[in-house]
Amino acid sequence: KIHPWAQMAKFARTGGEANSIAIRIARAASGKDNIAICGYHGWSDWYLSANLKTNKNLKDHLFDGLDPKGVPQKLKNTVFPFSYNNLEELKKIIKTKNIGIVKMEVYRNFLPENNFLEKVRELTKKNNIILIFDECTSGFRASDGGLHKIYKVYPDMAIFGKALGNGYAITAVIGKKEIMKYAEQTFISSTFWTERIGPTAALKTLEVMKKMKSWNIIESLGLEIQTSWKKIAKKYNLDINISGLPAISSFNFNSNNNLKYKTLITQEFLKKKILASNLLFLSTAHKKENIDLYLYNLDKIFSLISKCEDGLNIDKLLKTRICQKGFKRIN
Repeated sequence: KIHPWAQMAKFARTGGEANSIAIRIARAASGKDNIAICGYHGWSDWYLSANLKTNKNLKDHLFDGLDPKGVPQKLKNTVFPFSYNNLEELKKIIKTKNIGIVKMEVYRNFLPENNFLEKVRELTKKNNIILIFDECTSGFRASDGGLHKIYKVYPDMAIFGKALGNGYAITAVIGKKEIMKYAEQTFISSTFWTERIGPTAALKTLEVMKKMKSWNIIESLGLEIQTSWKKIAKKYNLDINISGLPAISSFNFNSNNNLKYKTLITQEFLKKKILASNLLFLSTAHKKENIDLYLYNLDKIFSLISKCEDGLNIDKLLKTRICQKGFKRIN
């Protein structure tokens, strides 16, 4: 009912599992092995095979220099990354690589430009390519369903997770019947798919989200917090960049000490028994008093960071090792 363009669904428990299911079905339906990707789509062999030719291919999707050890070499040259908003790059891949599937996040850090999503949809239809939108993270955070509903661009398949079960293990692959029916012609199975906690949680979560219009609440809250980040940064003359959907926003410092400052933020928050970093995953459980407490302490931490920018030795403030880089996404 939420996605009238899709007629069938298959349920799983994790995002990586759902992504692999979608690729298995789409490869069976298209009759082709090769995939163009834009975004982060899990840890499975099919995805990591993008780094078999060079370990730089997933540099902006996941981690720099990621070594695909354990991934069969025969999968080399089956997955080809393209940059978000770069239609010409995708056209070139489609023209030269016998692509059967395009899989992408609708958007993450950058908004679509020049009708990018519409043009991707048009291009895939013209070339008889299956278009998959991975909304494992973005689903239900900005609309009743996925981001693609906002832009009125409808794929052939879509994947949902995380918010669907409000923390319980449940993911969904949905799609057009003529494609999804190929699940019956290949082998996809799991012992735990008969477990009922995830689906039960999802049914109630969908009901509550629709009643509350939770996506509006967390998006509004996210925009308010982004504004507060800018104000506090300006107050202490700190240069930050903000990215992500409002409901899952993050910020980074335009400084060589970015990772050290990120570590310091978590360290100082933990001293106040608050678990926080430069990233927020907002929910309707976050109330005004929670946000006020968070921003009050963040102001103090930004003040400390500004002193580090002026010469205070950040290394002497850190009581733990520096955190690692998180995922990067080209969209």
